[in-house]
Amino acid sequence: MDPLSQTIALLRPRALLWKQLDARGDWAVSFPGATGVAFSLVAQGSCVFQSSGREPQPLSEGDFLLQSEPQAWSLGRAVGTPSVVYDHARVQTGGEINYLHRDAPGPVTRIYGGRFVFEDAQADLSEGLFPPIVVVRAVDDGAARLRSVLDLLGDEAAADRPGRSLLLERLLEVMLIQALRHASSGSVAGRQTLLAGLADTRIAVALAAVHGDVFSRWSVAKLAAIAGMSRSAFAERFSRVVGVAPMDYLLRWRMALAKDALQFDGMRLVDVALRYGYSSVSAFSTAFTRTVGCPPSHYARRRAQRQG
Repeated sequence: MDPLSQTIALLRPRALLWKQLDARGDWAVSFPGATGVAFSLVAQGSCVFQSSGREPQPLSEGDFLLQSEPQAWSLGRAVGTPSVVYDHARVQTGGEINYLHRDAPGPVTRIYGGRFVFEDAQADLSEGLFPPIVVVRAVDDGAARLRSVLDLLGDEAAADRPGRSLLLERLLEVMLIQALRHASSGSVAGRQTLLAGLADTRIAVALAAVHGDVFSRWSVAKLAAIAGMSRSAFAERFSRVVGVAPMDYLLRWRMALAKDALQFDGMRLVDVALRYGYSSVSAFSTAFTRTVGCPPSHYARRRAQRQG
C-alpha cells in the first residue's frame, strides 16, 4: 500500500455514529466540540456551516464537509437563525432519521452526517494529518465517489448484517482517503504533514521507499539518493515539509507498526523486532521504550488487559 493508505489503515477508524437529518422551515442545529472526525453531506437542499472563529460557509446540495477535532459548530438555513442543540433537536425520530420542524412549510434540507474516532494508541499519527476543515464541492473531482461511499455507510449503519463492523471500518477508510486526496490536491503550503510530503515529488519518492520496505537499514544518504538530492538538501527539505527529520519519521513509523502488531497480531517480541528492522530484541526494546514510554512487553500486556 502507499503511505497514505497505510497510515489510514493503521489509524483504524471506528465507533461510527451515523444520523440523517431532515429539516424544514427556519431551522438551525448546533453541535458541541468533539474529539475524532465529524463529517456531513448535504444530500438535498442547502445550508450554512458556522464554526467558532471562522467565516460562515454556504453548503449546497452534494457538498461534503469533514472536520478534524471539531470546535463548536452549527448548520442552519441562514446566518443568524436561532439554533437548537442537536440532542434536543428531534421533533420525531424514525430509526436513524432525525426530523427538525417536520411539519413546517417549504422544501426539505437533508443532511447525512456522523462522527468517528481513531485507535487511541495511534493518536500521534493523526496529529496534523488532517486539515481542520475539508470541503469537497459537488462539482469537484471525487465528489460523486464520496456520495457513493456515504450511501453505503448509511445503508450499513442502519442494518445488522454479518461483517458490519469490518465493512464500516473499510468504508470509513475509503471516505477519509477520498477527502484527503482532495485536501492534498489543494494548497498545503505552510502545513508540515505527511500530506505535504506526498505533494512534494522528491519527498514523496523517499516516503514511498520507507513505507515500502520498513525493514531496510535506511540512512539519510540512501533516501537522499532515491530522491535525487544531496544529503544535506534532502534532510533540510524533508524536515521542512514533513515536520520531522527523516530518521525520526522512520522511527515513528516503525514504532506505529510495532504497536499495532503487539496489540492486534499477538506477535512475539523477537518477530516484531526482526520484521521492523531491528537485529535484536534488546535494540528494539530500547527504541520502543524511548519512543512509546514503556517496554514493548509491558505495552502488549497493558493493551491486552484493556481489550479483555
